[in-house]
Amino acid sequence: MAEGEPTDGYCSSSGEEDGDAAWRAAIRSIVQTTTYVSSTTKRGHPNDDDDAYSKPKTQQLKHSQLKAQKLLNEILENTIEIVRKPIPVVDEDPKINECGIRLFKHAQPGIGFDHVDEPQPPRKRPRIRPGEDIDEKSKKFRKRIRSVAVNGIDVVAAAHDSCKKSLARLEAKDAAAKAKAKREEERVENLKKIRGERWLPSMAKEMQVKIQR
Repeated sequence: MAEGEPTDGYCSSSGEEDGDAAWRAAIRSIVQTTTYVSSTTKRGHPNDDDDAYSKPKTQQLKHSQLKAQKLLNEILENTIEIVRKPIPVVDEDPKINECGIRLFKHAQPGIGFDHVDEPQPPRKRPRIRPGEDIDEKSKKFRKRIRSVAVNGIDVVAAAHDSCKKSLARLEAKDAAAKAKAKREEERVENLKKIRGERWLPSMAKEMQVKIQR
């Protein structure tokens, strides 16, 4: 079937396949013309005097192309909704105040923890009762003072006694160390007499140093 200009009654004369092919060809031609016109308008100059010479002659749309364009416009108007004013976004989420752990913001609440009874501070100031009146001349007060008081002479005497005891322990310790060293020297002297000085060279050297001193 040769391609020709479609008329109003072409759908009844041609088959379904020819009608689909004609609609597709019309839509393609509309797309080509619209893209060509938009590209040429972007490259045009802003001068009004040169518009008549710079603008190329646009191709006149056929009846089928106009009909297809009208149909596309109706489809777009029915499907696309243009919002003139921005929609206010509510930041406060009422689900945030709920108890439990959430993995995401809009997820279902998960594990819930029991509220721990936290100690609350006292609401009223405690009343502090005044103490008993102290009579310094009474026997009870004097007895309490004597129980906690310490005589300075007794403190000094106790300090002297503890100092003497510590000195005695230190002197006894030094005397024991000297006695031990003396016994060791006597033992070495006896071994030297029995075995000679070569039995232990290191000990012989030490003994020579001590003798020289």
